[in-house]
Amino acid sequence: MDQVTVRCTVENCHYWGRGNVCDAREILVTSDQVGAKYPDHVDTQQLSAILEEVGETPAGKCEETCCKTFRARS
Repeated sequence: MDQVTVRCTVENCHYWGRGNVCDAREILVTSDQVGAKYPDHVDTQQLSAILEEVGETPAGKCEETCCKTFRARS
């Protein structure tokens, strides 16, 4: 499978890279309803357990989704 480029304009994120490219190895995007149940930042080790637990999470529009990979740059 080809690598996907994820564009992000949140320049204070730990994973933000040159050219507005996300440098995270994995990204979790889920519905706001499910996202509210988990910590603000989900790391790779937590990701497998969360995906197994929640399965598929429908959303009606983009405003109902969130990126749980964001971590503020220190």
